[in-house]
Amino acid sequence: MSVLESALDGLAGAVWLALLGRAVLVAARMFQIEEYEAHRLFAWGRTRAWLLHRAAVVPGTAVAAVTVFALTNPARPGLRAGAAGAWIAGMVAGHLAWRWLPPKKELVYTPRLRRLLATAALTALVVAAGVCVAIELAPVWVGGALAAAVSFGIPLLSMTILVAANAANAPVETRVRRGFLRRARERLGRFDPLVIAVAGSYGKTSTKHILAHMLERYGPTLATPKSFNTLMGVSKTVNDVLEERHRTFIVEMDAYAPGEIASICALVRPRHALLTSVGPQHLERFGTVDRIGAALYETIEALPPDGFAVVYGGDEQTAALAVRARAAQREIVTYGIEGDGVDVVAENVQITGHGSRFTWRWGAAGLRYELTVPLLGRHQVLNVTAALATVHRLGLPMEPALGSVASLRPVEHRLQPIPTGNAVTVIDDSYNANPVGVHNGLEVLAEVEAGSRILVTPGLVELGAVEDAENRRYGEHAGRVCDHVIVMDARPARALRDGLRAAGMADDRVHVVRSLAEATAVIGRIAVAGDAVLFANDLPDTYLGAA
Repeated sequence: MSVLESALDGLAGAVWLALLGRAVLVAARMFQIEEYEAHRLFAWGRTRAWLLHRAAVVPGTAVAAVTVFALTNPARPGLRAGAAGAWIAGMVAGHLAWRWLPPKKELVYTPRLRRLLATAALTALVVAAGVCVAIELAPVWVGGALAAAVSFGIPLLSMTILVAANAANAPVETRVRRGFLRRARERLGRFDPLVIAVAGSYGKTSTKHILAHMLERYGPTLATPKSFNTLMGVSKTVNDVLEERHRTFIVEMDAYAPGEIASICALVRPRHALLTSVGPQHLERFGTVDRIGAALYETIEALPPDGFAVVYGGDEQTAALAVRARAAQREIVTYGIEGDGVDVVAENVQITGHGSRFTWRWGAAGLRYELTVPLLGRHQVLNVTAALATVHRLGLPMEPALGSVASLRPVEHRLQPIPTGNAVTVIDDSYNANPVGVHNGLEVLAEVEAGSRILVTPGLVELGAVEDAENRRYGEHAGRVCDHVIVMDARPARALRDGLRAAGMADDRVHVVRSLAEATAVIGRIAVAGDAVLFANDLPDTYLGAA
């Protein structure tokens, strides 16, 4: 083999490695979103858009063609150099063909992610060196077949390398995790704040912020930011944000599996809890709603004997947890809308396009207040009701909390009115992606004064066996409220469109798009002054494909 042929093989391997690196970064972002769960990464990666990405198909096809030529012309002079040149040209074409939709959630270069990428880079270098050596030593057609295989396999190989690197790093990550938790535990023990757990299938983030807004009137209060609701997210909040001055710490808790909330409770030791709902959110992971309820009940099981829990009583699954807790001699305060048969009730509820008005009443305590809430959606009535019940049960005077209601502001991307500078009303509800939130959003849209009402949505995901039924129901409701619906081209779209048709919406009022840019273009074409647009339940990046 000549020096030229070796140099070409090495260059081809380097260009291949660079393209593999681009694929690894996309896969790493999905791996991070999926909480580093290998089976969920591979579930995402099974799509045709990823496995047969044109950036892998183009070079793979070029090298495969040269391999076939080598088989039929084994004595051709310069064949090895030609094969290497074809691989280089194919890989360059692959780089030029590389496209992926712009990320909604950027890759966050945490210390864990940096360690993962370092191990993955070392693994990729070993693989690349092995491939180049094999190609040099093997007959041209064998080397070509191997080059074609690793070119076609870039998407699959990128995921495999990440999973292997994650497994190799597991002992290190375990030590880091233990140290992080130890520091958080020591910090909590030193500051000893009153911890209130907030959990539920949906509504927990808004309720957490409302409660924190109220309790801040009584003293320095910290709530876990954004959706920092996992064990490590809560630990990070404790280590980086919690201070001695914070006398109350409100901790949002979520779970993808049984035992995860119990782990958070073991760290923060909540004194009281607020449980907003039990529903099919994450049903795809849990399998049954009963298992979801059991996971959420871990907040109540973790409370001390003198702790109390404020629990939604307006649906069968959540109310059953309240019954279970009372049977276990737990102190439970239930809340809901008029007619739910609960302790604390919201009566005479009026939902408008600007907020809501209702009567808050706790009959046993002799309390009754008329409230006007500047937050959109019926669910916010429930969230305020729960927060006020918590304030009263804490033994605090009600006046400061009641006075804070008028200054409540929506959590970002949760039925948030967006100033646009023009005469089109825009409501951003892109975070809500559950079967309750989307209907609340449609109820608000129906109350907004508008010429035409336009919904932009991809449908609902991660609902397991009920996903199609919930998307059809969502579509039927949207068809009754909206004049136009812009549907993202994703897995839930078919059932959603079936529901729209069942509600009588004409096909020319349903617009299927593949990106937010396309949706914006459609809005620019169909919307006029006086119209209202609701952006609902934005899809996670893991449900998006190639550009």
